[in-house]
Amino acid sequence: MSDVSSGLIKLAYRGVAGVFVLLFMFVFGVVGIALGFAGGLITALSWIPLAYPEILTQVPVIMMGEQSVTDPVIATLILVIAGLLLLAIGFLFLAITYMIGKGAIIVDKELASIVDNAFSGAGKDRITRLERLAALRNSGVLSEKEFEREKSLILEPEE
Repeated sequence: MSDVSSGLIKLAYRGVAGVFVLLFMFVFGVVGIALGFAGGLITALSWIPLAYPEILTQVPVIMMGEQSVTDPVIATLILVIAGLLLLAIGFLFLAITYMIGKGAIIVDKELASIVDNAFSGAGKDRITRLERLAALRNSGVLSEKEFEREKSLILEPEE
């Protein structure tokens, strides 16, 4: 009964937490991709004022207060800086998305361990604990030395 209960509790918190993590990762990821794309596009097209300086007199490309920038070198520099800034902010959002995902995995493992410990109290017999310990050793999670140490703790007589 305790394995079923712990499984249901883990399933419930994973479902609720998963929805929120997915929502945050989606929003931050989409914003990061959009900002990165916009920054790349602006940076890629920043050569236009240098190649076609007449565009700055016909169309106000960059406005500084009430006046538009008419010097093609300054306009190009402003576009390059704006594009690189948007790229950097986009990558920052993507890094935040990655950190949210990594943090969610860590929190999930910790909560699963807490739930397992809460439901696997003293009712578990030594054989079950030794089998679980052997499985951890066989899967490479525990070294032979760690396995022997934990095994000796399980086999110690209870006082």
